[in-house]
Amino acid sequence: MSKASGEGRFELANGPANLHDAVDRWGPDLNLWPDLMLVRRAREALLADRDFRQYRDRTVAEAERLRRAAKLLDKRIEESGSVERITRKLMEATGARAIHWRRRIAALAAVMVVSAALGSVLADLIPADTDQQRIDVVQLDTLVFGPSEADF
Repeated sequence: MSKASGEGRFELANGPANLHDAVDRWGPDLNLWPDLMLVRRAREALLADRDFRQYRDRTVAEAERLRRAAKLLDKRIEESGSVERITRKLMEATGARAIHWRRRIAALAAVMVVSAALGSVLADLIPADTDQQRIDVVQLDTLVFGPSEADF
């Protein structure tokens, strides 16, 4: 919430100035409000203050009307096919092609199968090096054995 401080500038305030501002800021559902003390005041005001109750109920009704209007508008847009038309025209104008993800995934799977087959064939053709030298590393910990046993 902001409060006017003169000359067209605004200074930020910590929170809403009253419960009506809180409803405007966080919506009519009190469970979504972050300030628990303000929620407590709002619940008390819902029972005691007719003006606040009426304001909150009007906000709930307006939110429901907006939700229904948005749903109807989304349905009209989907039925008219305008999204597909706009997408098709943009693709034609920019010269872009549609991405076929199934083909790309199939190509990736084919590359993995071919590389695995080549790896196994290569492993069969080249004999394994059986004369590998064995290297054992021994490390003595001076905290366990102490400096006198390790000749330090």
